Amino acid sequence: MKKIVGLVFLLIFSLSSYAASLSKEHEDKVRGIFDYMRKTTHTSLKTKKLSMDFYKIDNPNYFMESNFHIFPRLFLLKKKYRIGVNPLIFKENIPRDALLGVMAHELIHTEDYENRTVIGVGLKLLNKKSKRRYERSTDLRVVFKGLGHHLIQYKIWQYSLLTPEALIIKKKEYLTPEEINFVRDAFEKLTLDEKELLKKKWIKKTPLNLNEFKKSYSIFLEDLF
Repeated sequence: MKKIVGLVFLLIFSLSSYAASLSKEHEDKVRGIFDYMRKTTHTSLKTKKLSMDFYKIDNPNYFMESNFHIFPRLFLLKKKYRIGVNPLIFKENIPRDALLGVMAHELIHTEDYENRTVIGVGLKLLNKKSKRRYERSTDLRVVFKGLGHHLIQYKIWQYSLLTPEALIIKKKEYLTPEEINFVRDAFEKLTLDEKELLKKKWIKKTPLNLNEFKKSYSIFLEDLF
């Protein structure tokens, strides 16, 4: 039953994304970032069989979103994915590092659609807590790819454009710059083997705020000795 609900959720999510066109200038910019990242940080998307389309979204609280073409992906098993882009990012002069940060997040979603079952991803989005943990885990995986600086630059740029209410929600649902810096600082003190252990621990169950990160890290260190 949960699998059916998860699939229905993803179908509704994909159908709700009206595929209005981006301008050629804007599409060229984001496609250039996509091509760069699939060759460097998201190499699992490098296959020639995978296609990526970009379309326009109009939501003041979201600047990018990742999904897929429903019927080719689910029924024909074709690797056809999409990323929605809010033209506001160009109007507000998003810095290149910030654009890399948000694209890195969305491409991890694409990697999940590619490497995990689509239904499995859908199940993570069924309720607020699991969705929150999934989005925070996605941010964490961006940091683990070495793009923590870029993600922070995106947050700084993004926060300045949000309403106070939207800002509270974003800081709850995604990692904050303070949390990203804590993770980066914590990993600098660990050996390679210890880093891998902590990565697995936090990806499996990502802390939901800075205090949880600190507590989890303290427990991790205690367990090492």
